[in-house]
Amino acid sequence: MLYKYYTLILFLVVCSTTLAQDFHLRQADSVEELLYKKDRNKALALFNKEKYLVLENLRTNQRNRYYVGDLLSFKTKEGFVFANDIYEVKDSSFVVTALNETTNRYEYVEIKLNEVTRIYKRPKRKIGIGWQTLSPFGYLVFEWAAWGVSPFQNNKWPIAAALTVAQPFFTVVSNQFRSRKITENYRLRVFQSF
Repeated sequence: MLYKYYTLILFLVVCSTTLAQDFHLRQADSVEELLYKKDRNKALALFNKEKYLVLENLRTNQRNRYYVGDLLSFKTKEGFVFANDIYEVKDSSFVVTALNETTNRYEYVEIKLNEVTRIYKRPKRKIGIGWQTLSPFGYLVFEWAAWGVSPFQNNKWPIAAALTVAQPFFTVVSNQFRSRKITENYRLRVFQSF
């Protein structure tokens, strides 16, 4: 019995000495290293003086930055939707990689800034039925297990059923508000760090 405690104490002492490092011996990371850890593409653009895309909201003065290597989803005037990485940013255009389905290989496509009509914040969510859809019934199961209230006699099952039925509707509404239309309030520009 005493042997178990000694092995536990020995294990804790060995782990604490091997993993610990004194505070006065630690090296502080430089600003460049911290920026590279946080966002590599942003750090590369800052230190290499590269150009980057900015989607700015003129009403709220909010700017979303897209650097070389970032994923950008957008729609053009012709109706094509791209969701690819930015390869290069020029003065009045940018280049993305796109899959050519006829040759089955990636090609570089140059898009002018005035051809972009929408910028998407996130990918489109699929309407699916899974365990997340049936999650409102989880509370009824919890009450059944904890307090013995039958799910069929519980007065909360109509609410759970209504939330389960409305789940696809919530997904459709969420998909409607995932993009920003390039209008007089939203503007796409090219900036350069210096």
